[in-house]
Amino acid sequence: MFFFLVLLSTIAKAEGEEDKPSAAVYTDVLSQYIWRGFALSRESAVIQPSLAASYKGFSISVWGNYDTNDHNPAIPNQGAKWNETDLILSYSREIYGGLSATVGTIYYSLNGPDSTEVYGGLSYALPWLTVAVTGYREVSHYPGWWVQFDLSRNIKLPCYDMSVDLGMTFVYLNSSDNTAYPDPDNPDQAFSGFLSGQIFAALNIPVWKFISISPRIGFAFPLSHQANQELTLLSWDQQANHVFGGIRIAASF
Repeated sequence: MFFFLVLLSTIAKAEGEEDKPSAAVYTDVLSQYIWRGFALSRESAVIQPSLAASYKGFSISVWGNYDTNDHNPAIPNQGAKWNETDLILSYSREIYGGLSATVGTIYYSLNGPDSTEVYGGLSYALPWLTVAVTGYREVSHYPGWWVQFDLSRNIKLPCYDMSVDLGMTFVYLNSSDNTAYPDPDNPDQAFSGFLSGQIFAALNIPVWKFISISPRIGFAFPLSHQANQELTLLSWDQQANHVFGGIRIAASF
């Protein structure tokens, strides 16, 4: 999802610069689905298509996840399955001199109970780095707060208009639902604390005017011993550390 929110930010910037509608279509093929540190796939590749459109700071996007061999431990013997569709609505605006704000909502259509979040965040573009913080509040199921801190940079390469995206993400969870995110040391309480970190790199290779391909790799890891237990408990593969990667095919207009 982090890659998806970065794409939304890119679309909003392009729209602000040119003041005309823009759109992007992309598909990620990845070795694993990692969401805020949790592995939501096991021993299977995932295919994640998305469609996004933006105009005057407003964006609407649809994102999905197709698991080639669904191993959800709560729903055994699933096989290949489309198991998630997200609808994202957002508004982004530059406030002043590189400082931008975004508000929005995410509706998660899942195999289990659906979920809805509202979120808001700030980002600041330094000459060599973009810093962002975003808060998410669950409003329908699994009540709690997520706070995500992002550091990212795009580096232009001196050949064929290629570039490299580098990023680092840290996630804090303050849950109010011990049935969804129990404290590993005290299951009667909900988890609260820094949960996961992630680093990633992607090489962007233009192949035509509107089309690019991007090999990418990421590493997700716990931020504490307690987080290690939480990620191990709730990840489908029962592991806290994950190396994953794949390729994106994207078209933007």
